[in-house]
Amino acid sequence: MKKQQGFTLIELMIVVAIIGILSAFAVPAYQDYTKKATLSEFPKVASSTKLAIEVCAHETAADGDSFKTKCINGQEIATLSLNDIDITTVAGTASGAVNLVATAGADKGPIKSGETYVMVGTYSTSGVTWDSYCTTDGTATQDTYCP
Repeated sequence: MKKQQGFTLIELMIVVAIIGILSAFAVPAYQDYTKKATLSEFPKVASSTKLAIEVCAHETAADGDSFKTKCINGQEIATLSLNDIDITTVAGTASGAVNLVATAGADKGPIKSGETYVMVGTYSTSGVTWDSYCTTDGTATQDTYCP
């Protein structure tokens, strides 16, 4: 008599369970990765505007208050749109800093339309220092997706 060969039902169920457990960790990690990668486009699109602000600050040797007056309010800084990312606001703040806001104009994979990346430039004697945060509702959040 010939012996049958093959996998038992239990062995197959164990393999399916292991694959299910591994995918439960892999899918969220992949989604986080793709969101971070997509969000990294925001500062790249804003880089030309950031450079214009930094050059103005360097050329005028501005202090904190005149940085806003000379480089932000007194200049026509071009706003732009590239790859469905809009640089929508370049505005001086009361503290002499500048807010540069990049907003997703359309859904970009895991980034939904309207999600915003804000870069805050502050002038000091060593140049303009940039901080950033992400927001979906106008509230600053430094979450895991924000670079």
